[in-house]
Amino acid sequence: MSAEEFLADAEGGKLPVDCYDRVLQIAFIYMDEGLWKGNGVFDVVEKLHARGWSFGEGELKFNRTLDIFYLAQLVAAIYRSSSQLNGDFPSPSDFPAFYATHRALLYPSAWRSYYSATFLTQRTSARFYRLPDLQDLPDSSSPLGQPRQRPPLTAAGAHATKLPRWAHSVARTRRRQPSLPLPTFTRLALSTLEATTARLRAVHPSVLPYSETQARFWLEHMKLGAPRPSGSAKEAWKPNGFGVLVAQGAFDVCAWEGKYSAQLWEASGEGREVAEPDLDGVWESEVQWCGLPDGGIGVQAWWRGWEGEVGSEEEVEFLAAVAVEETVGVEVGELDFAVRSHVFLGVMRGAVEGVQEREVFLEELKRGMVAKGRIAEERAGRWLREALAVVEPYVRTWEGAWPGAEEREKVLQRILVENGQLFARWKVSPLLNEFNFELGARE
Repeated sequence: MSAEEFLADAEGGKLPVDCYDRVLQIAFIYMDEGLWKGNGVFDVVEKLHARGWSFGEGELKFNRTLDIFYLAQLVAAIYRSSSQLNGDFPSPSDFPAFYATHRALLYPSAWRSYYSATFLTQRTSARFYRLPDLQDLPDSSSPLGQPRQRPPLTAAGAHATKLPRWAHSVARTRRRQPSLPLPTFTRLALSTLEATTARLRAVHPSVLPYSETQARFWLEHMKLGAPRPSGSAKEAWKPNGFGVLVAQGAFDVCAWEGKYSAQLWEASGEGREVAEPDLDGVWESEVQWCGLPDGGIGVQAWWRGWEGEVGSEEEVEFLAAVAVEETVGVEVGELDFAVRSHVFLGVMRGAVEGVQEREVFLEELKRGMVAKGRIAEERAGRWLREALAVVEPYVRTWEGAWPGAEEREKVLQRILVENGQLFARWKVSPLLNEFNFELGARE
């Protein structure tokens, strides 16, 4: 049976799509068109879901992260069958041989090597595509078109982008939100990273332990606390885009090799002391930035699934901790409408009010946000109502009473940790039927 006949029978209902291998073959055929235009893996997942097809079963059926993960694995295998961005790609009729060659990337339980079950089954991961928490997607730690001349990553280096991505997010957040003292900001970044790492290692001991040395190296490398370069104000407010930057060669995730031997770097997680560099820093990176325009490399990275729609646990928990810290001691009458966390505190207050009082309160929030230049007036009302829909279930137990500061902070943190999309720090596929909580830059 040809690929065309197989797809026609599957789409027409003559051939039951009742197993993983058939979903994979259909996705591979769809890739022949969907990977090269529009939104790549994000286009293809919509085609699968529209016909009721998913790689997952049970509670993982239609899990967006799982389904896009397997599409990203397919893309990696397709590119490994060619020469990065050039060459002859496999055709739909090549599926049997292609699957046999790349089974290590595509077997049904491959996700278990990349995702912890706890992370994958989170409600956020089911609704939004998120990058793996156990290791990098294949080839995603190297620039597109510039494959490293290195041996395969060891288990210790299988998640080479995790800390650089986290540190990049932290540094950008500081440029956006310089209101907290730098020591407080750094403490929140390190403590949330340590906590999320310990939680993951409790179930997956193979994950590297928290290392103060490594964390501080990457924060310094990403220039946390350095004066904002001229002309970078608008740049800081764009989606994080770390995967695109790696694809362009803007960051080398092996930059630590300039200061630390592999032995010291990996051993630095055994204690809390910050290890001093043991190398002289004379090191030449294999990575070169491609410049701008990038010849479509950024688009290629997006098509391949190198950017998540919501960030990692360490990123989201850090952002939540910063937000809570920004609201400590703040009462509703003292809200700064330019600060997202203050607006969320206001939404929480509105959610416990009666219907009439709520409308008045939301209108006040709307006027404040618009006056601060954070959002256009025609969009502000929907922004607040979408936020209210997220917040309401969490404050229902308060039964209309506004609690003390400690309880408010605890619930605000839970809301933000469980709803990372509220931060709008990541690009969401335009095909996804979810509201975008993006705000404009603060004046």
